[in-house]
Amino acid sequence: MKLSRLALAIALTPGLALAADETSSSTQLPPMVITRATNLKAPTPASVAVIDREQIEASASSDLLDVLRSQAGLQIRDTMGDGNRAAISLRGFGENAANNTLVLVDGRRLNQPTLASADLNSVPLANIERIEIIRGAGTVLYGDQAVGGVINIITRTPSSDEAYVEASRGSHDHEAFRGHLHQQLGGGFSLYASGETRSNDNYRDHNNADYSNAFARLRYEHDNGHVFYEYQTVDDELLFPNALSLAQRRQDRKQSSSQSWNDSKSQVHRLALEQRLSEVWSAHLDYSHSDQDGVGSFGPGSEFTQGTRIETISPRLTARFDWPLGQAEWLLGHDHITSDYEYLASWGDTLAQQTLRDWYTQFSQDLGNGLNLVIGYRASEADDESTASSRAHRDREGSSSIGLSWQANEQTRVFIRREDVLRWANVDENGFTSPDVTFLKPQTGESWESGVEWNNGIQQYRLTVYRLELEDELMYDPTAPGPNSAWGFDGANINLDKTLRKGVLLEAERQLSADLSIGGQYSFTDSEYRDGSFKGNDVPWVSRHSASAHVSYEILPGLRSYVEAVYTGKRYYSGDDANIQQKAGSYTLVNAALAYEYRQFNTKLRINNLTGKRYDAFATAASRYPAPEEEVQLSVGYRF
Repeated sequence: MKLSRLALAIALTPGLALAADETSSSTQLPPMVITRATNLKAPTPASVAVIDREQIEASASSDLLDVLRSQAGLQIRDTMGDGNRAAISLRGFGENAANNTLVLVDGRRLNQPTLASADLNSVPLANIERIEIIRGAGTVLYGDQAVGGVINIITRTPSSDEAYVEASRGSHDHEAFRGHLHQQLGGGFSLYASGETRSNDNYRDHNNADYSNAFARLRYEHDNGHVFYEYQTVDDELLFPNALSLAQRRQDRKQSSSQSWNDSKSQVHRLALEQRLSEVWSAHLDYSHSDQDGVGSFGPGSEFTQGTRIETISPRLTARFDWPLGQAEWLLGHDHITSDYEYLASWGDTLAQQTLRDWYTQFSQDLGNGLNLVIGYRASEADDESTASSRAHRDREGSSSIGLSWQANEQTRVFIRREDVLRWANVDENGFTSPDVTFLKPQTGESWESGVEWNNGIQQYRLTVYRLELEDELMYDPTAPGPNSAWGFDGANINLDKTLRKGVLLEAERQLSADLSIGGQYSFTDSEYRDGSFKGNDVPWVSRHSASAHVSYEILPGLRSYVEAVYTGKRYYSGDDANIQQKAGSYTLVNAALAYEYRQFNTKLRINNLTGKRYDAFATAASRYPAPEEEVQLSVGYRF
């Protein structure tokens, strides 16, 4: 590893901390629970990280990616530089990462039924209460795309009236204004509203971005539950800089000859309720409708329009009860997701519909002596229909899970879990296959996770090991014969031969005093083909070694500093399945922040890539997407 001196010093700090006196009072333990808009009380047998509101504010981050970059086992690809179209990888996925990590907001899916990444910018940081990250399979509880892991963003529900406004300025003519309002209306009703608008030229030429987001929630609380309605609208305009050749990057890494662009508008309606039916039973219902329309171009003469409609309904029943075997918890749910997709262009149209119908259940039983058993099953059915080619297809799969969580003592927890995984081919993938393929097979596999955690409220350590075996993994192959091969352009979505991912996560956090805390993590990820012509080769664009470390220190009352170093190891260039090219080099990024609060005012200063390291956000053997050098952002806010 090539670490800068500052990064190395930070990385060594957790080890030095073991000799420090325990002078701090106990901090609140993070919940060992993953929620799906339904609070589950039983300990989850999984590797779970929780980022709370205090940690978000200490990082002085302005977007979700900044908060997530240093998390164990997580790798990010942000080719556009705006943080919106970034792909998050958990468990060693490369080019297909976006469809193998599920992103939720209060249990609602952000993932698209296409190859597009989840819109991470649609959730302003000021709206987030905490972020739950489950590393590993979550098919039984969450369904399609929860292969490598799940990121569930929990938004705030303030208990008192408040209003907040903030303005930001930064590098590359970055300018942003955001704010939110929470008002108790009386009679159990409350209103939460937020808005954000920002513009940025970004690091590369021809990469200007304009983004606006408005959100409102009307909520009614009563003695036995709640009901709320949400509405969100997003307007996103972005110029694409596209890749550079090696010669172009050497000449000027900021340049772009691209004429590509995309404008999209999205609207989301959501209605959800929770009702306690008795001391044992609770009912939950979640309905959402998403409508996204876009226009764009890859250059003169290559304009296109696209539209995506997603309708989701998810009813659930939860029971918590005591019986002769002890305390138990049972969840029964149904997911019905209908997606309509259209892509209209001069070179061909794609009109497709996909309907997913799933029934799932999970049962948790307290076995005594700190031991808890969790078992689950999901029955999944997918209907795919291509209007353009008049083709239809139905497929069914079943997925099971079993896990044990043992609270050995007040500080120590051990878990082990085995789960089937499933991902259906989306409408994009089924619309662009080889001539001899009508519909792609579903991606299936088996996941094993095990780990041990030790936490005494002052320091926390976690070790996790995993193994993920996949069959028929879904991937785009630029060399496969495809719909455009007759015109000399190969490429199609395919089912890969068998693949294997295994790894180790090491994490540590320590509160040295009331003012000083430190932490770090190391992730080993072995992602390889285990069959076919590339058997034994590494999956491209997955770093085998990654690590991070951070220090948070309150310099003066109200003034807090934060420094982190994030290391990404060497990896094969994207598309180099044969592993014959030289690997992309490793790099370490150092980010620093200051946050100051005085009465109702707050100021945040964050510098990303403090040392100005030059690296690539994404790369193939012949092309590069240069990442930004140092970036500075200053924000000033006022709370009413």
